[in-house]
Amino acid sequence: MPDISVIHTSVASEADASQLADELIRRRLAACVQVTGPGRSFYRWQGEVTHEEEWYLTIKTTTAASLQTRTWLEKHHPYEVPEIIWSTCQGAIAYANWVDDAVEQ
Repeated sequence: MPDISVIHTSVASEADASQLADELIRRRLAACVQVTGPGRSFYRWQGEVTHEEEWYLTIKTTTAASLQTRTWLEKHHPYEVPEIIWSTCQGAIAYANWVDDAVEQ
């Protein structure tokens, strides 16, 4: 059973989230991208505490394509320093196989 890489990121608008999600699927870098939001993020940026509305992307890809997917995401992300975090997971055999089939290796 193939492992799944789950990548998380956030952006400032639903339009940015939709654009990234659409391109990741079209390029076959991800099998599925879930967009949720809006939510509120609180963080320190350039010495100041700030908070912003954000939209969240949960990206499912293969472990073999994870690095390529993250590299593409860094290049096309609208943030100067994007949150890009990931983990490797196992899933139901049928779902893991579907992810494996949907992503170009």
